[in-house]
Amino acid sequence: MQDSNPGAPQQDFTRHGGARDHNDWMSRGTELHAAGRLEQALFAFEQALVLSPQDVNAVSACATLLSLLDRPAAAYRTLLSMEDLLMQDADGAANLAIAAEACGDLAKADAAYARALQLDPGHLRSLNNVGILAASSSQWDIAIGLARKCVELQPGHAPHHANLAEYLSGARRYAEALDTVAAAMASFPLDKDLKIRHTVLLAFHGELEKSDAALKTLQSEERRLLEEFLLKLDGPGDAYDRAASRARKLAPQPLDALQIHTDQAVRNMAIADWRTNDRFAALLREALAQNTANGSNRNWGDTPFYGLLLGMHEAELAQMRSESVNAMDARLKAAPAVIAEFRKPVARQDGRIRVGLAVQSLHDARQLQALEQQLAHHDASRFAMHVYAFTPQPGPQPGELLLPHAESVNEIGHMTGAEAAARIRLDRLDLYVEMAFGSPWSRQDIAAMRVAPVQLRQPGLYRRHVPGHWDYSISDPYVHPDGAEPSQDAALVRLPHSCWLASAGAQAAGGATSREDAGLPVDALVLASSLSPALLDPHSFSVWMKILRGLPDAVLWLPQCGMAANNLAREAQAAGVGPARLLFSTRMERAGALAGLRHVDLFLDSLRINAVQGLEDALHLGVPAVSCAGSSVASRMGGGMLHAAGLGHCVLDSAEAYQAEAVRLGRKPDALQDLRKQAQAAVAMTPLFDLAARVRDWEKAWTTMTERSRAGLPPAAFDVAPA
Repeated sequence: MQDSNPGAPQQDFTRHGGARDHNDWMSRGTELHAAGRLEQALFAFEQALVLSPQDVNAVSACATLLSLLDRPAAAYRTLLSMEDLLMQDADGAANLAIAAEACGDLAKADAAYARALQLDPGHLRSLNNVGILAASSSQWDIAIGLARKCVELQPGHAPHHANLAEYLSGARRYAEALDTVAAAMASFPLDKDLKIRHTVLLAFHGELEKSDAALKTLQSEERRLLEEFLLKLDGPGDAYDRAASRARKLAPQPLDALQIHTDQAVRNMAIADWRTNDRFAALLREALAQNTANGSNRNWGDTPFYGLLLGMHEAELAQMRSESVNAMDARLKAAPAVIAEFRKPVARQDGRIRVGLAVQSLHDARQLQALEQQLAHHDASRFAMHVYAFTPQPGPQPGELLLPHAESVNEIGHMTGAEAAARIRLDRLDLYVEMAFGSPWSRQDIAAMRVAPVQLRQPGLYRRHVPGHWDYSISDPYVHPDGAEPSQDAALVRLPHSCWLASAGAQAAGGATSREDAGLPVDALVLASSLSPALLDPHSFSVWMKILRGLPDAVLWLPQCGMAANNLAREAQAAGVGPARLLFSTRMERAGALAGLRHVDLFLDSLRINAVQGLEDALHLGVPAVSCAGSSVASRMGGGMLHAAGLGHCVLDSAEAYQAEAVRLGRKPDALQDLRKQAQAAVAMTPLFDLAARVRDWEKAWTTMTERSRAGLPPAAFDVAPA
C-alpha cells in the first residue's frame, strides 16, 4: 500500500525468501516482525494485502507495524479502509478502537469498543482499554467495575490487579486498594509493579512507618521505577514542574513516606478533593512534633503554602519554614562546590540602586502586562531594574516588551539553583525581590545562596518573619495593624496603603456583551470568585454554600475547573446545594473572562488565601465585592486592598458576618447597586489604583533597605511614610 509506506523498496519475491502468494507473504512478514526488522515486515504484509485486499488479518498486521513505526495516522487510515469488516469481529473492532484512540478520535474509539464488547462481552483487551479510558476522565466507578471483570476473567494476569488498585486509589479508596494489592502480592510475590504500588499506597493511606519500612527494602532498580511511577501520577505539566523542582532544589528532602503522602495530598487539593485534608494536616503536625522532640530539620519545600489552605497555625508554618532554612544551610556548608554567599554591598558609579525582580512567568499575559506597567513607572535615574523569570518550560522570548524599562530580562526557570544564582550575581544587585509571596513557584534555593545583600519577598503570605534567606517582610497597616505580634515583626516593612501592587487596569474590551454571551443566567443573582481550584479551601467553599442556601435564586460562577468540577459538585450536594447552581466558565482568553466578570452581581473573596488577582480585576471593573479578614497575612490581603480602594465597609471580621453581609446584599438590589457605584467611583480616586504612587512607595522601602545595608546595619522594621 503506497500510502502507508511510500518509501518501501519494490523488491522481487526471491529476496524475501521466495514468497509467491498471500500466505507466503504473511509468513515472511511474521518472521521479519519477530526478528525486529519492522520496515521489511511491513513491506511483506503490504504485499499480502495487495494479493488479498479483503483479508482482515493482513490489514491488522499492516496497522500494527505502522503503529510500531510511530505512524499512528497511517495505521488508522489503513484500518478505516476495512471498517465494515473489522466491526464484524471483536478483535478487529478492538484494533480499530485502539487506532482511533491513538489518533484522538474518541467517538470512533468508544463506538468500536462498544461493538467489540457487544460481540464478545468478555473481550479482555476491550474491557481493559475502556477501563483505562474511563479512568483518564476520572470515571472511577466505571473503571473499577471493568477492572474487576478483567480480574475475574483472567486472575493469573498481574497487571489486571494493578489496574484495579490504581483505579481504587484514583477514587481515594486507599484501604480497598491496599487490600487488592496485598492479595495480589500473595499470588505474584516477585512482581515489582505490585511491590511499588503497595509501598506507595501505604503512604497514601497514612501508614507512614510501614511505607518507610517498605521503601528501605527496594533495590536500586525498584527505587527508580518507584520514582517514575510517582511522576506519572501528575498531569503532563505538573509532572514536569515537580521533576524539575526536585532536580533544582538546593536541599531536596530525601524521598520518604511523608513526602509521598504530601505530594498525593497536594494532587488531591489541586482538584478540590478535600477528603484527605484532615489526615494530611494531622500527619504534618505529628512530623513537626517529632522534629521538635529530636531536634531534626526537614526541607518542607512548598508545604507551608498548603498549610495555609489547611488552616494550620502561624507557629506551625513558621516552624516548617525555619526547618527548611536550617536544612538548606546545612546542605550549603556540606557542599563546597556551591558558590559562596554574596552579602557585600557594592558602591555604584551612577548611584543607582540595582533591583532584581523575580517573577513567575513571562508567558502569562496578565503578569507580563502588569510587570510592563510597573517597570514603566520606576524612576530609571535612581533604579536599574533586572527581570528574572521562572517560566517552567521557556519558549520564544516575550521579554522584548520589558526591555525599554529594564536593564536585562532573563529566563532562569530551567536552571539549577547554583546556575541561577551565578547568573543573577553577574548583575551585582543591591536587592533581590521575589514576587512570589511564598507560593509554590518560589525559588528559595536561589535565595539560600544569597544573590544580593538584601533579599525579600514582596508581598509575603505569613505573619511571622523567619530570619534566614529573606531579610524583610512587606505588609501594610491593615494586614499588620499596630500591636500585631511585635516580637515576631523585627524586619517588617509597612507600606502606607497596600502591599499589593494593582496594575493600571483590567481591560474588558470585546468578549461577552451580555449575560447570555457570557453563559450566565439572565434572571439569577450571579455571585462569583475567580480562584483556581488549587488555591481554594474547603472552609471558603462551605461558607459560599451557606450563602447560596440563603439566596435560593443565586448561582455561583467559578473558573474553568477541569476534574475539580465533579468534586465541587459533590461538596455542593453534601452541603444541600444543587450542583446545577455551580457554573463553570469555559476556557477563554483574558479579555473574554474579564468581559464575563463585568456582568457579575457580587464578587466573593476566599477566606484562607484571598483571591487578590481576581479581587483586583473585579474592583477594576466596578464589581461589588466582600472579603473576610482572618488572622493570617494571606487572609487579610484582600481586606487591605478593599480598604485602599475606599471600601473598608466591605471587609467583615468573621465568616458569620461575611456570610450575613453577602446574603443581605443579595436580598437588597438597591444596596447592591449603591455598592457597585461606589466600586466604580473608587477606580479613579483611591490609593489602590494609583499605580505611580504605589511604585514610589516600593522605591522608598527599597531605598531605606539599601541604605541600611550599605551602612552595615542589619534589617530592621520601619514604616514607609505616605507621599
